[in-house]
Amino acid sequence: LIQVACSDDTANIPLYTVQRGPFSVTHFEGGEVQAADGEVITSPRIGGRLKITDLAPEGSQVAIGDLVIQFDPAEFVDDMSNREAQLVEAQSNFEKAKAQRNQRLADLKRKIEQQEAALRLAELNVERQRFASPIDQEQARITMEKAHRSLAEVREDSTAQEVINRVDFQSHQHNISRRQLRYDRARSNFERTRVYAAKPGIVVYRKIRKPGAQGQSKVAVGDNIWGGHALIDLPDLSKMQVRCLVGEMDIKRMAIGQKASIRLEAFPGPVFHGLVSHIAPMATPQPDARDIRVFEMLIDISEEDNRLKPGMSAEVAVVIEHHEEELSVPLAAVVYREEKRYVYRLDGGNLHPVEVLIGSRNSSAALVDSSL
Repeated sequence: LIQVACSDDTANIPLYTVQRGPFSVTHFEGGEVQAADGEVITSPRIGGRLKITDLAPEGSQVAIGDLVIQFDPAEFVDDMSNREAQLVEAQSNFEKAKAQRNQRLADLKRKIEQQEAALRLAELNVERQRFASPIDQEQARITMEKAHRSLAEVREDSTAQEVINRVDFQSHQHNISRRQLRYDRARSNFERTRVYAAKPGIVVYRKIRKPGAQGQSKVAVGDNIWGGHALIDLPDLSKMQVRCLVGEMDIKRMAIGQKASIRLEAFPGPVFHGLVSHIAPMATPQPDARDIRVFEMLIDISEEDNRLKPGMSAEVAVVIEHHEEELSVPLAAVVYREEKRYVYRLDGGNLHPVEVLIGSRNSSAALVDSSL
């Protein structure tokens, strides 16, 4: 065991016993506790601004299917009613047109039957007139030809009517489908003004930037929101994590898998443990300080504890380096002279300067080489 001086005060010199042991370099960051998993409630993209008329109370526990947020449905009720009336009108027009077209086709079918009967009579009349005068025979033949032409014409009319009916029906059905689609979209928009929980969780309001306001504030009843904005979190409290923002100068020391200890400001006693699970690949500017850029870092907390709540402030100590058996001395024991570093070793009641090479350091101590 070696003792080194930790002060230049020769009258009362504190000493430190140097020995091999564990040594860690840690990086401290402030952060916020959040759930590692859960559901994010966003405002639906259904056009224009949406006015919030009701919210589940923050901090309340919701189950699957519970109403979380309600937007003003008045505009969407009117649109759905108009679309429904247009759909009913299109269906009514189709039924009316179908009845008229089918009646027209049925009339032509009856005319075909009548013309077929007239043709048969004309053919029989020609047979009867074989022994009549030439004039009567010619008259019978002309009548039969007229019957043939009339039958051909009415058959053509029937075929044309079938084509007309088919095209007209398709046009009506296309119009109905188009109006049905518009009604379904309007109905969907109306139904999406009520947002329900797809997962169980605790309601946590998000902060958003509101028109005419400075900074951000939590969502509230009466806010007018554009579609696609995240408004509420429903965190799953079975797995928690801490979100930190790390500066550009420190991010190079962070790595996935590093161990960390976490303390809550609200409960300074317990120490939780975790691992760095995510480091953002790109820096982002701070909302209120655009010239300061930070990286998001997430630390998964290993323990489950009812005291861990989303939004709590936490202090995180990330272990950058850890050595099991190394020599270290307090930073107060290191003396700098002419770009060299010394410690004063106690030997036989006297202090002797020993030059050392300083390695990694933390807030209170530094690694030294084996010269001690």
